[in-house]
Amino acid sequence: MAQVSTQSGKALAWIPVALLGVFIVAPQLAMILYAFFSNGQFTLAGFQGLFDDPTFYSSLGLSIVIALTTVVVLVITLVPAVVAVHLWAPKFGGILSILCTLPLVIPAIALVAGLLQILRTMSATGRGTPLNALSMTLQNNDFPIALIGTYVVLCLPFTYRSINAALSSIPLKVFFEASSSLGAGTWKTLFSIVLPNIRGSIMFSAFFAFALGFAEYTVASVMSVRTLPVYMTTLSATDFRASIALSILSNFITWGLLALAMMTAERAGKKSARNARRSKASKKAETLDTASDVVTPATSPAQSAS
Repeated sequence: MAQVSTQSGKALAWIPVALLGVFIVAPQLAMILYAFFSNGQFTLAGFQGLFDDPTFYSSLGLSIVIALTTVVVLVITLVPAVVAVHLWAPKFGGILSILCTLPLVIPAIALVAGLLQILRTMSATGRGTPLNALSMTLQNNDFPIALIGTYVVLCLPFTYRSINAALSSIPLKVFFEASSSLGAGTWKTLFSIVLPNIRGSIMFSAFFAFALGFAEYTVASVMSVRTLPVYMTTLSATDFRASIALSILSNFITWGLLALAMMTAERAGKKSARNARRSKASKKAETLDTASDVVTPATSPAQSAS
């Protein structure tokens, strides 16, 4: 009876997972059927209009540029900041953690609304003023710096946790002290020793940031930047089948990037666990060697008489 109840409990536990899978997969299957099948026949008509539309290429290129820039800015700013806190200001670790977690508490639409109000206030100072010129530069549709900065902020809660956990699993101070004794500078140590040891977390952060910058719609739409998701929305008014086909392609790219991010994070976690076990084993061996050196062997009576 106990075995039967255990098996039934496991079966019941899989019911929510199955329902969630149906909830996610069923709309995607419906989209695929609508986009690639017409009157029971396979068709690629949904993509034919896209390849002849120059707006599609400009939106795709802008989304890729925004996503890549988001990755670069995020890694360049976040990794040195977390390393500096671990090394020289551990008391500020809690403050940095709170600041990086705030985007989870503040809705993205509220964050964008506040940012737009600041930009409008800067623009209202008058044409030709420095603040007006700065506002126009930040809102340039060819390279929207304000949108990229917003994406970097939205990525912080997830990427900070990953990088902070990776740095906590390695002897960071030992690395810097050892490399400094050998004549290496701070930046050389960071690039040659620290970054290879947290490569998995950096790859996770890069994949996650690229996926968010490539597929995000709400913030880009509010800021009137014509990225690929915004283009898909406007396309649905003229060619609904093409917009569905493009949406499926965008979903597959985003899911693939997130899957790579999860796989990279899992491999990094396993590698960190192995390194931690090896470090504990080496410390235990050093302790035993030190103890054996301290204990002196007892001398026999014959040795003491001689």
